[in-house]
Amino acid sequence: MRFLRLPFTDPRTVARDIPGISEILFPGLVPGIVAGLNQTWLELENIEAVSEVELSKMSLSPAMLYEIACARAEFLLRGEGLIEGDYLDVALKRQSRFFDAKTPSQLTDKDRGLIQLVASNLVLGLGELAKGKEITISPPIAGLEWISSSQGDFCFADCLVEVKCTNKNFSAGDYRQTLLYWLLNFTYSLSNPDMQPWKFGIIFNPRKNKYVQFNFEELHRLVAGGRNVIETVELLQNTILSARAKLI
Repeated sequence: MRFLRLPFTDPRTVARDIPGISEILFPGLVPGIVAGLNQTWLELENIEAVSEVELSKMSLSPAMLYEIACARAEFLLRGEGLIEGDYLDVALKRQSRFFDAKTPSQLTDKDRGLIQLVASNLVLGLGELAKGKEITISPPIAGLEWISSSQGDFCFADCLVEVKCTNKNFSAGDYRQTLLYWLLNFTYSLSNPDMQPWKFGIIFNPRKNKYVQFNFEELHRLVAGGRNVIETVELLQNTILSARAKLI
């Protein structure tokens, strides 16, 4: 099996671009299970899905729309001034971590309207999901060995929220990424008793007004091939140590 060549890699890349590791940890996350999870999706009352016809008229890529809308939403949640250049800079820096992102040469009025709508959907949707609980932006994700520390999208209380902005259903990669975030934080909590791991996960699409919510331990039982969580933690540790040894 082929593993990383770089000394440190963020968990998003591990989950999405090195599927062999996730297949070891979550062998039961097969297409049928993913389809079943997606069938449990729900809608929120306070927002409406964005028109696909309107989205087809924008000049932005879907990935850049997502990053800019998320950055704008974070400014709104913090109560900060909405200066376009500021949240564009934040979006570009984030997109550049994974892709060769370029600043849009000029946002059209259509682009701005869609950014505002998706950002508003995200803020209103998070508020409805959190039900008055404090929303944390970019909650920390603990690292482990050559898996670097990272950040999630949002969380409140014992619930991690990951945001996707696509016209497709949630993918196996979306569930792998969210499960790996939880597993890394669960691992960290074993040696840091003051930290409580997340109990629930939500994958939320403010573009389509769809979300799927799940209990992490129940989802783990479904996809972990009969192992309990501690056994999966040990498997994760052994797997990344084995990968490290292959790089030395």
